[in-house]
Amino acid sequence: MRMLIWTPLNAAELQQAMHSGNVGPAALVPVQSGTVLLPPPATKLSEAAYMANGVRKIGGGAALAVWNGDAALLYLFTTALGRASMWGSREAVLRLSAEAKQSGLAGKVFDRSTASLLNLREKEKWQLDAIDKLTALHPQASRKGALERIRDFHNAGGAIPGFFRAAGLPEVAQVAELTEEGRADFVLRTLEAPHAKKWPLALVFPLIVLTALVTVLLNVAAVVYYVVAGVLVVLAAGLMVVLRRQLVRTKPINTVLPVIPVTQGAVPTD
Repeated sequence: MRMLIWTPLNAAELQQAMHSGNVGPAALVPVQSGTVLLPPPATKLSEAAYMANGVRKIGGGAALAVWNGDAALLYLFTTALGRASMWGSREAVLRLSAEAKQSGLAGKVFDRSTASLLNLREKEKWQLDAIDKLTALHPQASRKGALERIRDFHNAGGAIPGFFRAAGLPEVAQVAELTEEGRADFVLRTLEAPHAKKWPLALVFPLIVLTALVTVLLNVAAVVYYVVAGVLVVLAAGLMVVLRRQLVRTKPINTVLPVIPVTQGAVPTD
């Protein structure tokens, strides 16, 4: 499975803004139309969407693509809510979604319960809304070519490179193809996935239970328990924010947001 994010902002400005805004980590690939970001391999779909939304705020818009050999997902962000386009059979799209989300059993059951949403990709309004978002991101985009590729939703082969090429973004398509070849894997493996550190939550639960036990044994007023529990939750949330900021902002910019000329084949492969 592969992921990429494209934004029309140039790499130099984007790198500085992402670092100060604590967005990432990711590898940045400069292209003529802006920048392609390549998230670390273990990045979840929700984390990639969060990153894409951060990039949207910085660069005025973003496109998030997720794909494998059987299916593809494309989210176009001009607002906080992205418009999704999907390619592949229903089963292939559901498998890709589960893989990208790193879903457990409950997540897979939920996806299947909402699988009827896949039918939206057949609706003309849904398709045209996606094209409107594309042209908002890239005014020079070919509406006709991109719309034809969106409407060919049963054909997942080369869907992401094909869409960007049809939209008039051939250099983004080239990065997608070279990414499939593993051209950037050497650099991507050095990046930490943007997972939220959840151990503070695991720590706070037994402390709340202990507080409840002490409250009962010592016959302390219930309000004390609620105050202490509330303080513990706030401290845990604050610690999670601090830990998340360490992912990007507190580290060297070229370590967490390296700029790589992947289209020139300069990044080594295995």
